Amino acid sequence: MGHHDPERQKNIRRTILDKLERAEPYALPEPSLQVETNAQLRPPMAQAEFDDALLYLQSHGFIANMPDDFDQDLNKWLITEAGKTLLRK
Repeated sequence: MGHHDPERQKNIRRTILDKLERAEPYALPEPSLQVETNAQLRPPMAQAEFDDALLYLQSHGFIANMPDDFDQDLNKWLITEAGKTLLRK
C-alpha cells in the first residue's frame, strides 16, 4: 500500500524538490535528502518509494545528480530550473 498511491507519490516528489530548493546553492547528499524528506512524511517512505521518486524526478529533468569529489559512491542531488518551475505549480 502507499507505494502506488498517486497522491503520496506526488507528495514525496514535491517534498524532495522543496528540500533541494532550500539547500541551494548546495547539493544535498542522498542520505541527508532521504532523512530530511522522511522527517516530513507520515508514514515515512519505504526505500523503494524514495528510489522511485528520485528516478522519476531525474528522468524528467527536475533534479540533477552531482558526484561527490571525495566519495565516488555518494550521490548528491540538485534541483534544476525545471524542478523549481514544477514546485511553483
